[in-house]
Amino acid sequence: LAALVSAFANGGNLYYWQYPPRAEAAFEPRVKRRIEVADLLPAMKDGLLGAVLYGTARYGFVPDTEILGKTGTCSAEGARLGWFASYSDRPQKLAVVVLLRGGSRRVLGPKAAEIAGRIYRELQTQNHFASSGSATDISQ
Repeated sequence: LAALVSAFANGGNLYYWQYPPRAEAAFEPRVKRRIEVADLLPAMKDGLLGAVLYGTARYGFVPDTEILGKTGTCSAEGARLGWFASYSDRPQKLAVVVLLRGGSRRVLGPKAAEIAGRIYRELQTQNHFASSGSATDISQ
């Protein structure tokens, strides 16, 4: 899910996942493939933004951060799964995916969106978005 929403944020570039050996280590982004979604992105972006502003992902809203995402909830045989796949388009491109699993009725997509909202707010509080070109910036 993180790779998919990262590709949306990047206009269709799907990158190889890379893990630098040290936090300060630099690496060269490598495109794995290009997903031809450019024509679909404007309509998708409206829907993903609408979910955060007005829909099931509204608990993930963070002022001054444009978050686009989709929630999901499913259950089978007593197990529940709630998820929120999202990316921030500004101030910096960043993908956040939250996946919840359990037997509680509180395991829902909207709850996952709320947790993602906390992550985005914490990053904002720590001034994470002030630095550009970091390893978490998915636009590179």
